[in-house]
Amino acid sequence: MCKKTLRILIVDDHDVVVRGLAMIVKDALTDYDIVIDTATRGCVALEMMGRNPYDLCILDIEMPDINGLGMLKIIRAEHPEVRIIVNTIHEELWYVRDYIKAEVEGILFKSVNADEIKAAVRGVIDNGMYYCRKARAIVRIIEGYNPPTPKEMEVLKLLAAGKSTEDIARFLGISVNTVDSHRRHLLSKLEARNVAELIMNAVSEGLLTANR
Repeated sequence: MCKKTLRILIVDDHDVVVRGLAMIVKDALTDYDIVIDTATRGCVALEMMGRNPYDLCILDIEMPDINGLGMLKIIRAEHPEVRIIVNTIHEELWYVRDYIKAEVEGILFKSVNADEIKAAVRGVIDNGMYYCRKARAIVRIIEGYNPPTPKEMEVLKLLAAGKSTEDIARFLGISVNTVDSHRRHLLSKLEARNVAELIMNAVSEGLLTANR
């Protein structure tokens, strides 16, 4: 019995990542004949898509030559039939929201292990969708609460940097009372009792990146 052929494009600017993903993909899809192409630059990936029909693209959106979200929009507009798994270091809530808006079939964070990459590839090929566990948690957050406004996010980041209310007011050119108002809203939205808990909850919900 002949195996069905799948053509897959892996896009990442790190060659070692590309090679590792190729091995994992082959291991996940042993019941298919797999043709894997790779690209380490976004412009090359788009050129290859113009020449070849792909079933799946595993895409790192942090490419050195093309804005990743812009690249997603181009792929969706010009190659709507290609299924996309985003493979990214960006775990923040607002990035996940952008991935969802782009209607990607899969979301993987680079912190996942090989087994979850296999599950994602298999899930997208077989069923059409796969978000890694942390991405699913962030989606639940997006669907379940009113996110901070852009100005509240500015205040949140400055609070996380250890800035005082007065420092934040001077930096943003707003009054101390306005800063206090933004902080109260943040505490309410993130269900925190104090600034320390606010920062901790913001990190756990993907609004801030934890310092490593």
